[in-house]
Amino acid sequence: MEDPTIVKILQEKGEINDELDYALMNYLIQNRGPGFICCQPSLIELEGGRKAIKMDLDNTFIDNNNQLMGLGIVGKIYIDFDTLQVIFCTPLEEIEDNIKKLKAAGIEPQPRPKGKY
Repeated sequence: MEDPTIVKILQEKGEINDELDYALMNYLIQNRGPGFICCQPSLIELEGGRKAIKMDLDNTFIDNNNQLMGLGIVGKIYIDFDTLQVIFCTPLEEIEDNIKKLKAAGIEPQPRPKGKY
């Protein structure tokens, strides 16, 4: 399945509420496994006029000092604005390939802020 086609960015930066953040975290754990956080929400319009929330997926882990670390953006997730149902999420195989590409490029994990980002 391919990424949905974005026709317009309605709001480049925004926030999601705690309930949606929690639901997305559970979705990712159940469907892609642990180690991913949704970040950088934006409101978009998809082909066909459907409004959606687009978020990036950051590959994350807790280091030895109990600091949240992130390797970088490895995928995307799209959520229907009206129903809050997941429309699309980058497949796990593609996410794993993107992690390998970041590591092969010498990208080092960076500290991430606590809370939503």
